[in-house]
Amino acid sequence: MADDSPFIRKAVERILRDQESITVVGTAASGEELLARLPAWRPDVVTLDLAMPGMGGMATLDQIMASRPLPVIILSDFSRAGAAITLEALHRGAVDFIDKRQYSLVDFSSLGVVLAEKVRQVAGSRVTVPAADAAPPSTAAVAEAPEPERAIRAVLIGASTGGPVAIERVLTDLGAPVPVPVVVVQHMPSGFTRAFAERLNAHLAMPVREAGDREVLLPGTVYIAPAGRHLRLEESSGRLTARLSDEPAGAAHRPSVDVLFDSACDALGRRAAALVLTGMGSDGARGLARLASAGAWTAVQDRASCVVFGMPRAALAAGAAAEELPLVRLGARLRRVLEAEPTGAGAAEP
Repeated sequence: MADDSPFIRKAVERILRDQESITVVGTAASGEELLARLPAWRPDVVTLDLAMPGMGGMATLDQIMASRPLPVIILSDFSRAGAAITLEALHRGAVDFIDKRQYSLVDFSSLGVVLAEKVRQVAGSRVTVPAADAAPPSTAAVAEAPEPERAIRAVLIGASTGGPVAIERVLTDLGAPVPVPVVVVQHMPSGFTRAFAERLNAHLAMPVREAGDREVLLPGTVYIAPAGRHLRLEESSGRLTARLSDEPAGAAHRPSVDVLFDSACDALGRRAAALVLTGMGSDGARGLARLASAGAWTAVQDRASCVVFGMPRAALAAGAAAEELPLVRLGARLRRVLEAEPTGAGAAEP
């Protein structure tokens, strides 16, 4: 790990040493020290503070990705202003992040549990920084389900660890114009989903924003579920509307992919297209299975291109996915699904 605070280094080292199946091979006080010691340490995972003196965390991350790509978890103090920097780190190759401010400086045990779980999940991951303009492989033979015989009314995407890069790649390859709204649930702490929406809005050919409660969802627009709120779809008088709420309060994630997918199944049934991308856990598997049973088009990101295969694996185990595709093929495949027949008009403008 690399952090310029001696207290943080000692605290994190102590809590990780107490975690089963994790060995701390070394700590560094700067990016320069970390880079110098990496060849000898040969770690499976690195935790990295972005706010360090000297070359700093972002330049250190760039050097790691250029010389010896491996899973990097950003462990830093974040603010709303720093959310954009954190998201930039994810797009430069970091696989996940943790906000140290969420945990007590006296008792780091809860941080240890979260960090240890993330370390175990991403250890051994194949880390790449995908280029937005990279062409899909022409030789990959991947079985595709028959084109859907339905008028798609909305595209739904769920993701967690590794999701920001995967979502941007899918939407870039999907291209514009898109004849229906696209609704995204990405597991993120409060304060980061707006920055994520702003980044996508700056990099994509279609408008992207956080969804608002009771907002009518327009064709060709991407809506990001706000952190800390569940997003449901409702249909009335031919319009799709976003509804935000805190319930169910006991959900493992808020927003929850399952909550979005369940609502889409109730509102749209077979007229939805849904994807589950890279991420820990099983969120989305049950909802995707409901959508598949209703006749919706469903797909998951394949194991080889995932940072963490947990959510897609759970969806496949539930029999929820008609197709399992590499990340570089998902956007183009989704475009063909939408163009298979004239879609519904989507949500009418207010």
